[in-house]
Amino acid sequence: MNINVVTECMALSLAGKITFGDVVAKLGAAGVERYIVDLVGFHKLSYGVSGNYHMASLPLNGIAKVAKHFNGSEVKNAILDIQQGRIDYQTFLRRIMMAGCSHYEVFITSNKAIYFGCDGSHHIEFFPKHKE
Repeated sequence: MNINVVTECMALSLAGKITFGDVVAKLGAAGVERYIVDLVGFHKLSYGVSGNYHMASLPLNGIAKVAKHFNGSEVKNAILDIQQGRIDYQTFLRRIMMAGCSHYEVFITSNKAIYFGCDGSHHIEFFPKHKE
């Protein structure tokens, strides 16, 4: 797993300069199998296909608190808004936190992301396979 690519993708995402599709493609090519974004502890864990991992702090501007109750419809609305370019990544993170998302995991090799609430509630979002 190329840690420089992992770090670069997070910085570009937080700056609103890269799309999710581009992140998935770059991370997949850099040997990342999956990653978890923890919105309670504010960190990101990336796991490589060879079993290695990397943890980094997730610096967010205007930190929001995760809502107690999970609202899958609001998570889906935030996903649609970021996919259509109406919001940036930091706004997306704040919105899913307000919708009760405590963390999400992106499975690059199986093309899905799962958004979780603190009680185990979840929303599964499938995405197109990245180009190698």
